[in-house]
Amino acid sequence: MIKQSYKKKKVSSEKYVNMETGELLISEYDVTSLNVINKDVVIVSSEEYVIIDSRAMMYIEREFSTSEKAKIYQMINMVKGSYNLLYDNSTGKPHTKETLNQAIVYAQNQFLNFMKKLHQKSVIYYLVGYKNRRKCKWIMLNPTLARKQKTFSRDCIDVFTDLTKR
Repeated sequence: MIKQSYKKKKVSSEKYVNMETGELLISEYDVTSLNVINKDVVIVSSEEYVIIDSRAMMYIEREFSTSEKAKIYQMINMVKGSYNLLYDNSTGKPHTKETLNQAIVYAQNQFLNFMKKLHQKSVIYYLVGYKNRRKCKWIMLNPTLARKQKTFSRDCIDVFTDLTKR
């Protein structure tokens, strides 16, 4: 969505007159600033976005091959929630290793090596929990790399290395 941009302009309500009543503006409103349309720029916003840290991306560029980077880019668009879990956007459920492998299309042995490398480089971490009395292992993406929100569970942040400082 594209919206009009505004800039604040400081004003003194003692200097302006209400044309209808002839009274000073300060008698009705004590105005200190006005929003003025900024015709030079517009605001582009979106309901669905991902924030990618450029320093963390430099680390990814150095540490991973071109094909691995392509898979990481695919994974970046899957993050959701306060644990930055990778979600299957078609089902709305968190990815498991199996469903993630289907989504990013990797041969099984390559996929396992890739996941191991991601874990060793602090790009992903496994969150173990229970759902319907079954043990589940979900995949978290390092929020210092990519995220869709600003706030995260302390448990999520504590397991990762800050990729912007590597």
